Amino acid sequence: MSLSEKRLFLLDMDGTIYLSETLFDGTKDFLSHVRSIGGKYLFLTNNSSRGTDAYIAKMARLGIEAFPDDFLTSADATIRYLHSAYGPETVYYVCGTESLKRQLRGAGLRVADRLEDTISVVLLGYDTELTYEKLETCCILLGRGLDYVATHPDLVCPTWYGSAPDCGSVIEMLHTATGRRPKIIGKPQPEMALTAMEKYGFSPAQTCLIGDRLYTDIACGVNAGIDTIFVLSGEGVMADIEKYGVHPTYIMQNIREVLNTLTGGTPA
Repeated sequence: MSLSEKRLFLLDMDGTIYLSETLFDGTKDFLSHVRSIGGKYLFLTNNSSRGTDAYIAKMARLGIEAFPDDFLTSADATIRYLHSAYGPETVYYVCGTESLKRQLRGAGLRVADRLEDTISVVLLGYDTELTYEKLETCCILLGRGLDYVATHPDLVCPTWYGSAPDCGSVIEMLHTATGRRPKIIGKPQPEMALTAMEKYGFSPAQTCLIGDRLYTDIACGVNAGIDTIFVLSGEGVMADIEKYGVHPTYIMQNIREVLNTLTGGTPA
């Protein structure tokens, strides 16, 4: 199936359709085009530091109307995993934001506020409220052999000034200190893409994932058996293809070029 025949578009956000508070040229036109052909777009993000409400508010600031069903986050995928892998009495130590903790509690999961003997799982997310005390608590618990789960492996989060450490950087820090590595839930695992296709009734042939990171976004699409578009508007660069051994179906400069390709226009 050609790119113009795709109907479900899974979109990474930061670095793909915007950077910090700057919406990329072509984003609104791309979303309008998908709607005009009877397609569906879904925003996929590994960022577990905030909930869907925050993303809806951000989209509104950028001039895009969005609804809860337009998003699928690594926090959503993690909650589904935890419910399936552990019992209702499991207690989690969460090295993450208060927003992530609220999402977990809202889903009926038990979150410890401090170091407790009842804790049996360490959960690591993108923590913009990270403290040394949290890192030390993780080391203590991981040293006891507790299960260890991380929402996603992104090394950095793109910002207006460059990059900031993301969950993957903290994973590496804790590995240096404890020798432990977590079970990864978000991209590059295929579950987010598979869940999206199942939820909205599209086949792999009808689906395309667009993202700026090879080792998470594009790898997720490859692992799910769908076509991918690697855009060079965020973290990723061409040298990453050889570095990570992940091969996208298409390589484009930005979301404007994706739109032009879909509509037969001249690339930006």
